[in-house]
Amino acid sequence: MAARENQGLQIALIIFVMLTIVLIVTTFVFFNSYKEGQERIKQLEADNSTKDQAARTAVEESSRIKGLFDPKVENTEAVEEAAKQDFEKYGKGLAEADQNYRALVAHVNKELVTANNSITEITAQKKELADKLAAEEAATKKAIDEYTTTIAQVTQDMQARQKQFGEFEEQMNQDKGDLSSKFEETRKRFDELTQTSSSQITTLGGQLEKLQRLLEVMNDEKNRVTTANEVPDGKVNWVNQRSRSVWINVGSADGLRRQTAFSIYPDVTANPAEAESKGKIEVTHLMGPHMAEARIVEDDLSDPIMPGDRIFSPTWEPGRAEHFALVGLMDIDDDGSDDRQMIRNLIVANGGVIDEEIGLDGTRTGEMSVNTKFLIHGDQPKAEQDSPQLQGWSDIHGEADTLGVKQISVHAFLDYMGYEPQERTVGLGARSKSADFKPRLPEGVQRVLPSNLGPQDMRRPAPSRQDYE
Repeated sequence: MAARENQGLQIALIIFVMLTIVLIVTTFVFFNSYKEGQERIKQLEADNSTKDQAARTAVEESSRIKGLFDPKVENTEAVEEAAKQDFEKYGKGLAEADQNYRALVAHVNKELVTANNSITEITAQKKELADKLAAEEAATKKAIDEYTTTIAQVTQDMQARQKQFGEFEEQMNQDKGDLSSKFEETRKRFDELTQTSSSQITTLGGQLEKLQRLLEVMNDEKNRVTTANEVPDGKVNWVNQRSRSVWINVGSADGLRRQTAFSIYPDVTANPAEAESKGKIEVTHLMGPHMAEARIVEDDLSDPIMPGDRIFSPTWEPGRAEHFALVGLMDIDDDGSDDRQMIRNLIVANGGVIDEEIGLDGTRTGEMSVNTKFLIHGDQPKAEQDSPQLQGWSDIHGEADTLGVKQISVHAFLDYMGYEPQERTVGLGARSKSADFKPRLPEGVQRVLPSNLGPQDMRRPAPSRQDYE
C-alpha cells in the first residue's frame, strides 16, 4: 500500500515537473513574441513619424506651390484645370512635352518679344506715314494755291471772252438779215427742184413696178428650181383593181402609219415635182416591215395604177418626219372659210411636224429652221401696207428664202399628198383645173377594166408577206 502511494506521488511529481517545463517554455515563447512585437511597434512608430514628416513637408510644399500659382485655388483639381486653361490660352504652338510653367513663361516671353518687335516696326511705319502725309499736305496746299491763281486767270480770260461774244452776237444779228434773204431765195429754188423731181419720181415708180414684176418672175423660176429635187418614197408592188387595193414596198420598219396618203406617178418618174400624178392612194393596213396595203382613192381608167409605179408624199419620208410651216388663208373647198385645221390634221396624221405658223391675225407660233422642208401658203392677206397679217406673210417668205425652204401652195400640197376630200366645191375661178371635172363613179360601183387587163389578171392571188420581206 505504501509502495503504491509513493508511486502515485512520483507520477504526480513527474506530471507537475512536465507542466512546469511546458509553462516555462510557453512563457518564454510569449515573452519573445511580446518583445518582438514591442520592437516592431517602435519601428512602425518611427516609420510613421518619418512618413508624417514627409507628408507635412509635401503639404507645406504643395501649399507653397499653390501660393505661387494662385492663393485662391483650393485643391489640386482646380490647379490642374487652371493650368489647362492657361496652356490653351497662352501656350498655343507649345509641344505637349513642354507644357509646364517654365516653358510657358519662356513661350510667352518669346511671343512678347515678337510683339514688341512688331510694335517697334509699326511705330516706325507710323512715323514714316506721318512724314509722308505731311509732305502730301504740303504738296496739296501748293496745288491749291496754284489752282486759285489759275481760277483768277481764267476769270479774267472769261470776262475778256464775254466781251468778244457780245461783239460776235452783234455781228451775228447783222448776218441774220442777210441769211433770211438768202433763205427765201433758196426756198424758191427748192420748190422748183421739187416740181422737177416729182416727174422723175413718177418715172422711177414705173421702172420699180417693172422690176418688181421681173423679180416675181425670177422668184417663180427659183421656186420651180428648188422643187426639182424631190424623189419618190417607194413603189407599187401589186394592184388589185377588183378590190380597189394596191400593195407598196414600205411598211412599219420605215415608220409608215395607217391613213398616210400618197400620190402615184409613172414608174419612169425620177422627180415627182416635175410630173403629173396619175392617182392617189391611202394606207389601210401595215402588213410587214416593208409592205403595206392601201386603197385606191383616185385613178384614171385611161392610165391605171400599175406595178412599178412610184409613190410620193410631201409629209412622209422613210425613217424620219418631215417639217412644215403654214401661212395665209387655206380655203380647200372654196367656200370662203379657213380650213387650216384640216391641213394640220393631215400633216400630223401622216407623221409630219409643224415648225411655225403665221395666224390669220398675224400672230406667230414656233420657228422655222434648216430642217423645215415646205412652207405651205394659202391666199395672201388683203390688208393695209403695214398690217400685222401682211408683215407676217412677208417675214416668213423672207425667212424661207434665207433657209432654203421650199414654198408650195396648199392645193399643190394636197395634190402631192394624194388627198381627196369627200365633197369638194369646184370653183370656176382662176384656180379651176381640168382634173376637177373628170367623171367619177358613185361609191360601190365597179370600174370597167382597161382592155389590156384580162380576167386572168383579176383572178391572180394577192402576194404574200414573204414575197416582199
